[in-house]
Amino acid sequence: MWTDDDLKEVIRSAPAAVDESLRVIHRDDGTAPVDMSAFTAVARALHSDPAQLCVDYLRANDLVDAFVQAVRARGIELGDDANVSASGRLDLVELSKFTARASTFRCRIEVDHDFKGTGCLVGPGLVLTAWHVVSGHRPGEHDGPVPNVVVRLADGSRHEAVMPPEFESPCGDAEWDERAPKSDSEVASRHDVALLSLQTPAARHLGHAPLPDTAPVLATKAKVFVLDFPEGRDEGLGDGTATKIRNLTARLNHDIPTAPGSSGGACFDREFRLAGVHQAGARISEAGQIVKRGRFVPLSLFRDEVADFITHDVAPTEIWHLDGDTTQLVIGRDGFVAAVAAAADTKHPAVRGIRVKRRRPAEDTTGLGYSHRILEELLARQGGGHVVVTVPLDAGSPDLLADIAQRVEAVDIRLPAGALDREPAGATLESGSGHRARRLARSIDLAADAAERTVWFFVDHPSVPLTEARRLEGEAFVAECLALPQIRLVVAGLETVPLAGLEFSSPAASDAGGQPGLVVEYLGGVTRADILDCLTRATTDLVGESVSRDIELVLNVLLVDFTPFNDLYADADLPAIVASLQKYFKTLRTSGDADRGRADPAA
Repeated sequence: MWTDDDLKEVIRSAPAAVDESLRVIHRDDGTAPVDMSAFTAVARALHSDPAQLCVDYLRANDLVDAFVQAVRARGIELGDDANVSASGRLDLVELSKFTARASTFRCRIEVDHDFKGTGCLVGPGLVLTAWHVVSGHRPGEHDGPVPNVVVRLADGSRHEAVMPPEFESPCGDAEWDERAPKSDSEVASRHDVALLSLQTPAARHLGHAPLPDTAPVLATKAKVFVLDFPEGRDEGLGDGTATKIRNLTARLNHDIPTAPGSSGGACFDREFRLAGVHQAGARISEAGQIVKRGRFVPLSLFRDEVADFITHDVAPTEIWHLDGDTTQLVIGRDGFVAAVAAAADTKHPAVRGIRVKRRRPAEDTTGLGYSHRILEELLARQGGGHVVVTVPLDAGSPDLLADIAQRVEAVDIRLPAGALDREPAGATLESGSGHRARRLARSIDLAADAAERTVWFFVDHPSVPLTEARRLEGEAFVAECLALPQIRLVVAGLETVPLAGLEFSSPAASDAGGQPGLVVEYLGGVTRADILDCLTRATTDLVGESVSRDIELVLNVLLVDFTPFNDLYADADLPAIVASLQKYFKTLRTSGDADRGRADPAA
């Protein structure tokens, strides 16, 4: 049942678990247990493979089954049945959801105006494909013009990719010559993968394939799917099984029919998790016959190398402008951006949102409304799983909770009957508000979970004084929402209103196992460092580099007419500072476009 390749793969990939497993299994003759150090020493003397020696020992002593069970007890999957259900059936509901999404995040790659391969959106501005699809040169060579790479999305729009790629790992020399590698050493650290960055996060409305927390383990006969465009045609979802390649763990075969143009197509496992990138077709010998098989690169080889790029694209912790509009600058809002990323990430379970407070609440509402725009842009990058519902506290509706329920249903989250229960007979204003808020919040949480959404309530600062009833309803609703998994909060203003939950100075200040709360961001003036950060990020994005000394000089010129107080530039000065920055950025964009035109002969 267990092939030598199955056993050798786990021996090489999980040495600590293997050592523990070898020590607990034993031979019937009472011989002392062994560990991998013994096989390694013998292999060194014989110039052989220690993993193969270990497998030979297990088979000779009838210990394979005991070894497999010991390894599994330590959380390691192994064997033909890894990733394959006992029934071999697929969940039709999950399959339907996947195919609907997959049709939007699959894309075509065009190089110098010709279709070359397939890509997959893994973020609002990132596309995963095969390196050889977009490379204009052999591995190790760097001469020649930079190719013009364009990504054609599912909606038909075409978007230029930044070259070189955000991340790239070349193919093997033999693979470039369309020959399959014969050993892992030929393709060590060469994964044939490229992560393309679009000029703008133009694909945020289309969704993307999420990067799994851990790469799936694909064993022989595991179900796989391929999203590709063979010969440029849309032939739907490729369906087949994976097979291991003898003496090679850095690549896997599959039996899905492919063709030129399939290269770069994303591979998924039976649970529809991203599992690798289709690389090429190959003719191999099976049972004395030559058959055609596809070859792909497992995600496990490069997942950790692309993870940070994808995380930053999907949930950035810093931005300098609103997506798609470089004239709408974001200055001094790093705390807000980082808090949104943390609240959307299950790694920060105590962070349930943000509380935006003004340093001078009595003066104005500068920045509060802009917080809503930043929030919408950041959540749009998440791929459609997050929706924003504004909670206006102004007395437009006599029933705040009924107004909230209507707004939730307006974003296609259907609430069950009875979500807005009446106040219990004889209840006080405070207890009645709490009862209705609790019922509504829990109904929203359940409905959002069923719709696979996270609801972000943006509690807007009122333009008129709050009535007692409205204040109590708002406080009760916020308190209930803090503990619910499908709800997040952004409270803008309302500095004098006491709210439930803890307040954190930053996401890092929260306790993963502690009480839920909101990260506090203070508005009112910007520092020189805030403006410098915006200037540095913009310069890097627009021309590809930033020199600290030059940036400082530019900043001194831009701020020459403005005087800070207590290290803060006043809100009243911000429009003029932004106007000066925009003029400078316009010059940078013109310069950057001219440089790209000179470097790109196809431009």
